[in-house]
Amino acid sequence: MPPMSRKSTEFAGHGFELHPSGALFWPAESLLIVGDLPLEKASSYHASGQFLPPYDTSQTLARLAAVLVETGASRLLFLGDVFHDGRAWSRMSDADKALLSDLLTPVDSIWVEGNHDQSFVPPGHSAVTEIEIGDIVLRHIMDEADGRPEISAHYHPAAVIHHRGSRVRRPCFVRAAGRLIIPAFGVLTGGLDCRDDALAALRGRDTQLFLLGKEDVFVPPAGLAADNRRSRRR
Repeated sequence: MPPMSRKSTEFAGHGFELHPSGALFWPAESLLIVGDLPLEKASSYHASGQFLPPYDTSQTLARLAAVLVETGASRLLFLGDVFHDGRAWSRMSDADKALLSDLLTPVDSIWVEGNHDQSFVPPGHSAVTEIEIGDIVLRHIMDEADGRPEISAHYHPAAVIHHRGSRVRRPCFVRAAGRLIIPAFGVLTGGLDCRDDALAALRGRDTQLFLLGKEDVFVPPAGLAADNRRSRRR
């Protein structure tokens, strides 16, 4: 996979790089942050009679391995919902378990609990509900009552814009009011429109969206109206 273009931005006085995959890289900490992978989602749907191609886990892990190599990160923080559910590990193929093990071997990994996988992590690892690095707290779901700068995941934010007669919908990073929400990293995820009431706390003049392109991250040009309709997060 050829290197993708990362967009530099500042949050809470620290420099970050936004990756088109949906990963967030913190160069000063050599830390790669990803959330909402959710591994083995297709196999869960398959068990309930909905037949989806069983490649989401291997594709997501391959993407993660590539981003780790590209950024050179020595630390990896999973910001929750790495697995679709608590039984995902038992459904995971030996090949995918080996792939996960291989990409974890050269890095220090930190596991933050999500709402889907809760406290489940692979054997040999442990999870925390949140972690503070520097003056930034990282947790799966934003806490509106906490005034500290915060990086979170969970909502799978997406934005819809109109441009030259076309309606374009893309996952995005959302930065506003001392909070930064990262998009879902997994290849089999939906998205929640940024104008949904669940993200009302992020509305304001300082709100900035960073949309994911195929090989770049871009800021919507001024004057392009976002679609008011909501899209479901799954």
